[in-house]
Amino acid sequence: MSSFSDLIKTLDQPDNAVQLRHLGATADVLKYAPPRLRADAGDQVVARAVADAAYWRERAFKAETKLRALETRVQQLAKRAQGR
Repeated sequence: MSSFSDLIKTLDQPDNAVQLRHLGATADVLKYAPPRLRADAGDQVVARAVADAAYWRERAFKAETKLRALETRVQQLAKRAQGR
């Protein structure tokens, strides 16, 4: 009986919702489940997170490239100013 009560407790915890997918529930049963327990909802969240990470990685790369170009330009100007 304790395993059943443990299962009920995990239903209330969103962190453990993904683990419940592996209990052998079929797609027919999961279609009546709350969205946080459905396989598609979890997959969509992961896909969105991967896309967001790629977007921010690209922005960071562009920003770092611009900063390096600016740093090089400032160093060149500083050398010219010292030479005068």
